[in-house]
Amino acid sequence: MLGDSRAEKGSITLVTLCFAAVLALALGSFLALCRSSYSYSTRQLHETKVRELAQAGLEEALWALNQDIWTSSGSASSQSWTTSGANRTISLNYPGLGQGATGQVTLTVANYAGAGPTWPTITSAATITLDDGRTFIKTLQGALGPAPLFGNAIASANSYVSFVTGGLVDSWNSDPDNNPATAAVAYAFNAADPHCYAAVVAGNDDGTYGVVLNQAQVNGYVTTFGKPISYSTSGSPNGMVKGPLTPAAVKVDPARIGQSAFIPASSVFAFAALPTSGPNYGGLLGSVLALVGSLLGAPSTAEVYRVNGDLTILGILLLSPNLTVDNRAMKLIVDGNLTISGAGKITINPNASLEIFVAGDVAIGGNGIDNQTHDPKKCAIFCTGGSTVDSVQYTSSADFYGVIYSENKPIDIRQNADFYGALLSGQYVRFSTSATAPQFHYDTSLRNARFSYVTTPYVINQLTEL
Repeated sequence: MLGDSRAEKGSITLVTLCFAAVLALALGSFLALCRSSYSYSTRQLHETKVRELAQAGLEEALWALNQDIWTSSGSASSQSWTTSGANRTISLNYPGLGQGATGQVTLTVANYAGAGPTWPTITSAATITLDDGRTFIKTLQGALGPAPLFGNAIASANSYVSFVTGGLVDSWNSDPDNNPATAAVAYAFNAADPHCYAAVVAGNDDGTYGVVLNQAQVNGYVTTFGKPISYSTSGSPNGMVKGPLTPAAVKVDPARIGQSAFIPASSVFAFAALPTSGPNYGGLLGSVLALVGSLLGAPSTAEVYRVNGDLTILGILLLSPNLTVDNRAMKLIVDGNLTISGAGKITINPNASLEIFVAGDVAIGGNGIDNQTHDPKKCAIFCTGGSTVDSVQYTSSADFYGVIYSENKPIDIRQNADFYGALLSGQYVRFSTSATAPQFHYDTSLRNARFSYVTTPYVINQLTEL
């Protein structure tokens, strides 16, 4: 009996020891798993942090480049960049990132003063160091390019966009091969093609709304900087914002309403002074007559002309004749007002282009501007005047292929017409009075277009992880 008791106690001890060993093994494995999970989560956390630090470095460098301010970078806005040849560099320290981590980001802006086709490049090399000596490194490189001036179909930087009654906004691409030397592709709308729903109408604030559609239909997007949009729910048709997959029963697709849009405003770009290669002209009506006479015999290299005063085109032979641009990329500076009325017309022949810089008011009436290239990039009107009271008015029923930018004056479309291109103003853009059903077709190739003597801020076109 005594031997059996001892054997039983030995068995219990052995079982207990085995159970303790299994428990210790399980506990050790659990602790190892906890350590591994903690290490993994720490690594994931700081890999995310180092990427965010590299991205913050890209934004820091982009701000310095666009503002051309190289002396106030870093968390305290007190560090200066160093210059070596065509490059600028800086190292920024971030001592308190949490969890015992410190950070550093080294920034290089290569070719900082470069011009196209070679634009600047930003390299942001970020390092996070933990108190146990572990380091996390991430390097991002951004290839830059100028932002498009006309990235939206219809946009107001500081005010609103409105339609008096109805209208239509959609899009197409006149240059799908990205080769401006080829003929423009004619506008066509395909209800199943997403590219035909790429137009953006961007408005800021009319006191209540950013964009007022009433009964207009936007095949694309509306963005309002957080303000609501106004649209008709009882008229026929209703106001609509649609995409190619928007259900028919949905009038305003919430997926196509944005809160912000990039709009190059006057604070971030400016007009450079145009050198005049052709003669200067003065007077009211006589200026266009003299200009027409000069163009008839001028060499194609003389492309920049200046009118010292108003330019009024009435279509009256020998007094105020029409203007035809042929065989040249012409730039016209008007120090006063530009007016087309009566039988007046500007014609841009298929082998030409025209950029007009107007210091005063703009009134496009009469027979308008006949852009025979059918390429909106070949007809650009820039209103550079400082007044916000007067407006750029379009009162012609003729179709318009082109772009209009007004730095300070509102743009007021007062007649039904077919518009192919884009409109941008620092003030309101509205379709008023007789423009009850305008057709507006945005050319998406404008997002790749560059315009002479206009500087837009840099944006990152391509981001690469090195």
